[in-house]
Amino acid sequence: RARASCLVLARLGAPRLWRPMTAAVGCGAGAGALRRVLGEFAAHRAAGVPLWMFFSAMVVLSALGYHLDQPDGGASAFFIDNKTRRTVHATVVDQIRYWLKVVLLVVAVYIEYGILFRPLEALRQKKDVSRSTFALREWICLFCGAAFVARVVLQMMSWRRIISWVEVFAEAGIIIPLSLASLGFGAARKRAAAIGAMEVVGLILFLAGTYLNMWPEYTRHIWKSDPANAGRLYVGGLFGVCRHINYFGETLSFVGFAMATSAWWNVWIPMVMGAGLILFSVPELDAYLSSKYAADWVAYTQDVQCQMIPFVW
Repeated sequence: RARASCLVLARLGAPRLWRPMTAAVGCGAGAGALRRVLGEFAAHRAAGVPLWMFFSAMVVLSALGYHLDQPDGGASAFFIDNKTRRTVHATVVDQIRYWLKVVLLVVAVYIEYGILFRPLEALRQKKDVSRSTFALREWICLFCGAAFVARVVLQMMSWRRIISWVEVFAEAGIIIPLSLASLGFGAARKRAAAIGAMEVVGLILFLAGTYLNMWPEYTRHIWKSDPANAGRLYVGGLFGVCRHINYFGETLSFVGFAMATSAWWNVWIPMVMGAGLILFSVPELDAYLSSKYAADWVAYTQDVQCQMIPFVW
């Protein structure tokens, strides 16, 4: 009945604005297509384990990890809070959490690789020559995912703070693997489409965002390595333009990553990431820095007005 109504509207010359809505809702195809896509996504496996089972286990472990972390109720961005930032890793358990996070980050790339290339390998086994061409989009997507994980691991090497259980299971076990899986799934579904300007621009934005994330943190690490700067707030380099320029770079890199997959719905990742950083991470880090550097922080916030988005906010 809904499909017939949709056809009638189309033949009567429904306005262009309404046609996508009637196609997605009125025809009843939208809900069915969504179910098929979600089913196809959940059916993917990593080392023989269905993705739905993997993520379900991570949700349970995240809840358990939150209980084990015993947050103090201070400023928090869920994955990390002021208590975590103040605690220096020193125990065997701290080392276990560190390496467990590294392992889960590698697993995230492995999941992305499986989604991107396993269907292609199956096509080649069937000798489907027409579709087994060089998978440029898939390789771009895998490069972005692997580069992101490599960057996180590299930055972790300079951390002195502990890694919480929630950070291990919720961030490295759910958010990052789910994001890379979604990005890989989007790219894999566009396998037959040619690479265009959007994908090229996306790759450029990914590289630019990665630079804006890594370079300020690297210059800060070098500056903090000098004993003469102990106990002082770093305000140089790109941090003189924006107080959380690295957060902006992180979001920008995933805007580019989403564009490179050619799947418009992957914009949910930078949108959720940007909202989380603005609403939770920026206030949490501001609370920590203001308590640790007191006078330096007040002067810094007066000199540098932009918090995360250069020249905007």
